[in-house]
Amino acid sequence: MNKHYNLVDSDSWQSFFSLVLFCGIALILSIPPARHVRLFDQISIFSGIPVYFYTYILFMGIIGLNLGAISARRGERGWMLFSLFGERLLLAQFLTLPYLLFERAAYPGKEGAFVLIFLYTYIVSFLCALTSRLIEEPTRRISAHGFLLKYSLFIVYYLAPLSILPPLSPLGAVASLLSGEQAGPLLLAYATPVLLALAILLLQNRQLRRDHSV
Repeated sequence: MNKHYNLVDSDSWQSFFSLVLFCGIALILSIPPARHVRLFDQISIFSGIPVYFYTYILFMGIIGLNLGAISARRGERGWMLFSLFGERLLLAQFLTLPYLLFERAAYPGKEGAFVLIFLYTYIVSFLCALTSRLIEEPTRRISAHGFLLKYSLFIVYYLAPLSILPPLSPLGAVASLLSGEQAGPLLLAYATPVLLALAILLLQNRQLRRDHSV
């Protein structure tokens, strides 16, 4: 039986609204007074901290967690699951595209870094969606504590590597992309969410096989 799905519905609209709202607030906070635009790096209250990009990748990850939980409740599986994740996350990034174009004025000559951040954020948010879907699976015993577990893992993933190897963290990876790090750290930044996503896909595939064999 085919079921019609909307990209934005009663379950997911709050996540998209939060992304647009908080990214907008972060963008406003990162804008210096008009008379000081030329001295942006010197007079920014965040001292050059990419507050907009930190907010952007943080809430894109949260959207991924929410979409994964919604998918688990609805029992979405197979290629439909990946298609919905991909389309909804792409929509979320499209909604913030005007902010990204405006933020370009604060980072002249960083257009290539913006494209890399856009792609990296998409991968990270997809990883978060897969993780949430795996944890919130109704057949799993951990699903009752899924909310605490997935957000604990989320916090560890975003914060723990910062003091050891920053590119392993989405926040550190964004900073590395903006600062123009060497190829090694950047490859590590991309490889981390890709490998984690592949590992989760393997776990989900095993779970599906077990369910079919029962």
